Order: sequence, then C-alpha cells, then structure tokens
Amino acid sequence: MIFVAVGTTDFDALIAEMDRIAPTLEEKVVMQIGNGQCIPQNAEYFRFAPSLDQYYEQCDIIVAHGGLGIVMEALERGKKLICVENADTHGGHQRDLLSTLAGERYIIWCRTPSELSEALERVKYTELRRYISPGCEIHTIITDFLHKLEKGGCV
Repeated sequence: MIFVAVGTTDFDALIAEMDRIAPTLEEKVVMQIGNGQCIPQNAEYFRFAPSLDQYYEQCDIIVAHGGLGIVMEALERGKKLICVENADTHGGHQRDLLSTLAGERYIIWCRTPSELSEALERVKYTELRRYISPGCEIHTIITDFLHKLEKGGCV
C-alpha cells in the first residue's frame, strides 16, 4: 500500500497528482487529505484520524508533504519516504528540511508534484538510509546549568 499524507494543511496539488497516478500503480493508495478541497476519485481517502499508526503499519511507501511531524513519524518507522515540497508554505522551511534529508539519502525529494510519478518508480530500486534519532542530551545540559547556579558560579 502507498499512504499519502498532508497533515492538517491542504496540499491539493499533491492529492490531485497522486489521484491522477493511482490507476497506473499496482498498489492500493490511501490518502489523508487534511483540509484540502481536492477529493480523490481513484483512491481511498479520509480527512483526519485520531492516529495514523494503522496506515503507517500497512504501507510500504509513504508520500508526504514536507511537514516536520509527518516526516519524522515516517522516518522513525523506517518506511520508504517520498516528500513533495509544498511551495506555498511560508519561508521555504520545507525546502531546507527536505534538501538536508535528501542529501543524506533518508528520503526522495520531489520539488514539485509533477516529479511524483518518477519518484514512485525510483523508490522501488533506491536504497534509502535508515534514520536513527540522535540521543537527547538536554536533561544533562539543564542539570549542569542548575548545579552551576547552586554553586554561585557564572553561567
């Protein structure tokens, strides 16, 4: 199964392109369309769900917008991930994130929805790196800071 997700946003260009491609694919397509206006005709869809876990578990490939939340959820599950940049987002933050992740070979990055068909072919034979979340050290930094304050030292 291919799972497409746009989170709480609307990304009708991605939904429309995936809906156009869906009949040519050999896999079932399920789309989470968020607040979008585009209603898929060639795939199952829903707007929101309390959890996306069941879709992540069932799919082989995730196609998502470049939102940090969904990108990290997909990477942490070790799924093949194609991210489509939404150029309508403010400040180009998706471009920065996706460029970095693609450069490290964690994802396949589509700069526009029109690149999706080629990316779906490429993902079949591309070996993507498994993302390993870095350890969190903030608790030790805070503890050290507080100990310095207790001792009256300069911080």
